[in-house]
Amino acid sequence: MGRTNKKAARKPAKKEKATSATATDVPSLLDKANVLLAQSNFELAIKFLERALELEPANPEARELAGVAELEGGDVDRGREHLLRLFPPHAPANPDTPSPYLYLAQTAEGPEEALGYYSTATAMIENLLKGKGRAGEIDETELRKMAITAIVAMIEIWMSDLCFEDAASSNCDGLIARALSISPNDPEALMTLASIRMSQSKFVEAKEVVLRLYRDMEGRDPFDPMLPPLPVRLQFTRLLLEHGLHMEALDVITTGREEDSLEVESAYLEGWTWHLRADALEEAPPQNWADMDDDEEPMNADECYAESLRALLEAAKLFTEQEYPDEGIGSHLQELIQGLQKRGVKPAVHAVEDEEEEDGDVDMA
Repeated sequence: MGRTNKKAARKPAKKEKATSATATDVPSLLDKANVLLAQSNFELAIKFLERALELEPANPEARELAGVAELEGGDVDRGREHLLRLFPPHAPANPDTPSPYLYLAQTAEGPEEALGYYSTATAMIENLLKGKGRAGEIDETELRKMAITAIVAMIEIWMSDLCFEDAASSNCDGLIARALSISPNDPEALMTLASIRMSQSKFVEAKEVVLRLYRDMEGRDPFDPMLPPLPVRLQFTRLLLEHGLHMEALDVITTGREEDSLEVESAYLEGWTWHLRADALEEAPPQNWADMDDDEEPMNADECYAESLRALLEAAKLFTEQEYPDEGIGSHLQELIQGLQKRGVKPAVHAVEDEEEEDGDVDMA
């Protein structure tokens, strides 16, 4: 990313003028940078922030925003350089807000470094929730979500990079208990709890947690504000599939399809779920399935395969049109589609109803 060299920029002739310009210009520059960051215009935001740092090199907000802009723009080294300048010896004391620690944790060079930053950030957030310290413009709901995100990230480190450490399992237990004490019903925390129990071979407990979370989502409208964000629901769909809960997974993924019909992963997961459902129906007669309603005629395996191919073909089309970057999804899509086509499966066709055009009577008023 190209940057303008500001070293040769003209400075005010007198110190008094510099002070006056700083007082009026830096807040304006920061406001403009914040707007540009919200628009994902990182390159232009960086230029405004570089100007702000020329005027006030020690301004912590400008320094942090510059680090964030560089990170979001793809220059990790430059972003870390800005963020580290918020710490001694470049600054008189460590930052008193959690966000610099969280950003540095995400770009850490090793798991231990990441754990250190995440741990510090989490402790700071917990103190803010107890009324200790200055939360600034961060409200309590956002603080709790920041804490959950940090704790879940630490658990993921213990379950991946440090999974062979003797203390891994006990540390995960302690961390998830900490997360649930902060936000007992947080979907991300509950999904992490289920993953921990799976890794500990406590499968019954894991499934109980998954079903508890599903019950909180069951029957909700796709745009219900009480539903978790779409990325969380996609992750939860995968978790439901791990437990063989196909109908529950379809229920959840349907809310995602209705919310964003162009989302590649939603379409892919719908097709994959129908495929798994069909496979299961081939292995067991429908009358033996406990999740069938007595007054509902169950779909057979062939019908489920047809629904699967419909969704998978749609996902493949979206994948190509959007140049979707996940090659794993792309290859699995092709594998599933080719397998169904070799079986002679035809994609399901859904009738489209248009009440306005029924009988050719269209109100043009």
